[in-house]
Amino acid sequence: MNIIERERVDDSCLSAAVPDPVLRQLLVARGITDVQQACPDLKLLLHYRDLKDIDKAAELLAAAVCKGQHIRVMGDYDVDGMTGTALGVRCLRAFGLAADKVSFQVPSRYDDGYGLSSKMVEQARADGVEVILTVDNGIGCHEAALKVKELGLTLVITDHHEPGDSLPEAAAVVNPKRADDPFPSKALCGVGVLFYVMIALRAKLNELGYFNQQRPAPVLGQFLDLVAIGTIGDVVPLDANNRRLVKAGLRRMSSLSAQPGVLALAEVARVNLHTVSTYNIAFDLCPRLNAAGRLKLADNPALDCLLADDYGKAQEYAQRLDMCNRRRGDYEKVFLAQAREDAAACLQQHALTVFRPQWLSGIAGLLASRLKDQYNRPCFVFAGEGEEITGSARSVPGFPLARALSEIAQSHPGLLSRYGGHNMAAGATIRTERLEEFRQAFDDSAAVYLKESPELEIVSDGKLPEHYFNLEFARALEYYGPWGQGYPEPVFDGEFYIDSVRLLGNRNLRFRLCGQTIHFTAIRFRASPLEKSLLEGIKVRMVFSLGIDRYYSTDRLEVKIHAIEPV
Repeated sequence: MNIIERERVDDSCLSAAVPDPVLRQLLVARGITDVQQACPDLKLLLHYRDLKDIDKAAELLAAAVCKGQHIRVMGDYDVDGMTGTALGVRCLRAFGLAADKVSFQVPSRYDDGYGLSSKMVEQARADGVEVILTVDNGIGCHEAALKVKELGLTLVITDHHEPGDSLPEAAAVVNPKRADDPFPSKALCGVGVLFYVMIALRAKLNELGYFNQQRPAPVLGQFLDLVAIGTIGDVVPLDANNRRLVKAGLRRMSSLSAQPGVLALAEVARVNLHTVSTYNIAFDLCPRLNAAGRLKLADNPALDCLLADDYGKAQEYAQRLDMCNRRRGDYEKVFLAQAREDAAACLQQHALTVFRPQWLSGIAGLLASRLKDQYNRPCFVFAGEGEEITGSARSVPGFPLARALSEIAQSHPGLLSRYGGHNMAAGATIRTERLEEFRQAFDDSAAVYLKESPELEIVSDGKLPEHYFNLEFARALEYYGPWGQGYPEPVFDGEFYIDSVRLLGNRNLRFRLCGQTIHFTAIRFRASPLEKSLLEGIKVRMVFSLGIDRYYSTDRLEVKIHAIEPV
């Protein structure tokens, strides 16, 4: 374990607003140079006006709403796409569009693949749809866009993925990553982009005099729980703007003002919404929303759950999702043991590429993430039978997946049938017969970017003075959150002695540790075999974070261990 402590930087820009020197250093190290950047107040949310094409999108959608045209929301099968689809449907209904004039479609991971397709467009036309509104997809769907134009429909694209050299031929394309888009935050996820479009649509309808006493303008903040779940689930950078959206969504959830489906999901996951956190969303709610789509099932109850208005029905869908998640966990356990066997045979490589035909492609990303964490190198996991196989990849710092795949596509013509994603997570489809060629190309690319053999590196905010081990400091850390991608949770390192250690449920360890002036308990989740061998009385070095345990009637300090080893 190689611990890299962040260098101290000048924090005088916050000296007047943040008196505590440790907090000040934590914020400045994360790029906070103005106290407003750290403020979670929704009133500071960036205005929609700078999003390219958003006025055009609002005008088109407003005209469709006023005319009572049939709008179909076309989403994606991941959490971002599903929460975005639910947001679009709920907003359009709240604006007064009749239920039979608002429909939605989310493709099957196995039968349809990613994004809007010509087949989906043709089905929409047959169903009487007049306007197609995409969420979390569409920026690369050129063929489908041409089909929309051919059939005389209107296409409004909202997306956040990287555009290609040209944009699809759509009536409006709202994407903060457009080269000509001046919107200050490029980190919005799909549901975040659509939330902005819905704000602009409400403003346009209000300008047209659409709302009145009988049809009042809805408060869109009621849907921020969906925005928060999608933003966390898509692991986009939590810049200041995204943190405000997430914080507001968490507040709605903690006040039990969330959608019935979210309340039901929390119940089956045993999440106390009064104390809900980004951790609960990422590891309790999102896996259940994703579970059905990862399995080869005839239907996916995730959207039915998010769109249910009756709590009883929402509970039924949530229970089904919970059962799907249990099945997904069983598959993952078996597949992961096999993947580890295959990975162990090629640890001399800079990147790992593994494949077995019986694996489910919907679980490939989970396997890649587990392997990446264990071996600290880029991992590509392929699955499926037939002439083509589909894979998911996860990367490590220093290896940009999206760029690497683009370079592989250029240097190996025809090798990648399809590919896309981000620098830390991506996917690709290849012909089965060319797997070895891809494995070598992927490893060669990693060798270029990762000059040395990867070693587990943990970035720490340094030693935490022992008088900071208290609830007051933990609450201050919570206030300046939520923490996540691009705005990492503060972690500290230090050396302590083990007073006692106890195994919990065969996976977790509960420590009683002592420093020079303090004694405290700490938890290590998913302990490794080496960590399980640690004995009482020895000195250890560890990396940890501070939080608040609200399980009991009174708040308690929670010390969570991220890595621990004997000194």
